Amino acid sequence: MFEDRQFELILFDLEGTLVNFQWHLKDAAIKLLQVLSNAGIDPARYGESPGYAGLYNTTRDITDDWDIQETEQLFGQLAMIYDFYDLDALSRWTPYPDVRPVLEKLSVCKYRMGVVSNCGYYAAETVLERFDLAGYFELVVSRNDVLYLKPFPDGLNLAIEKLCMPADKTLFVGDSINDILAANKVPVTSCFLSGGESRVTGEDSLTADFRISSFSGLADILVH
Repeated sequence: MFEDRQFELILFDLEGTLVNFQWHLKDAAIKLLQVLSNAGIDPARYGESPGYAGLYNTTRDITDDWDIQETEQLFGQLAMIYDFYDLDALSRWTPYPDVRPVLEKLSVCKYRMGVVSNCGYYAAETVLERFDLAGYFELVVSRNDVLYLKPFPDGLNLAIEKLCMPADKTLFVGDSINDILAANKVPVTSCFLSGGESRVTGEDSLTADFRISSFSGLADILVH
């Protein structure tokens, strides 16, 4: 561990951070709400214009006292929708042009790196392998590894635990409010990359510790 630098572990969101944002958020939410309504859940319980992560997490709370088999069956139906939109986005995902050069610089500087994504494991692993990025990361934590999605901190906590790294030596880079909220809940230092999911939702995060407008801005923070 380098005692004179602030961070040793850099965790990244996937879509909108390492690759361009392609998920069809509104279409997915409509399909998810249809399944939830068919399961007897009042859509009003999810509030106005719920997002894909909010739908997932709230359903966890709603089904907490359900029969285990009924819960597993419902989440199996939801998983089919999430996986469908993952694969749809996967067909269009491409890394930002500056991702590989920056990851290479971080690797040369001996930073440890991982991915924490709300996407499913298959889509995440496939896109990283497809563009020869998988080798930069020690682990990938996906939707399939946690009970609650970001903005809950489950995925980040799991990554930190598995990599045996102190939270105060960890930086999380993401492109959505949910990413920054998850980092704040751990807490770990956060870096907000504009132009990913925020470009689609119009939501910005003002609570991040660092803000960058392109992935290459990360090198200015970490490489000296």
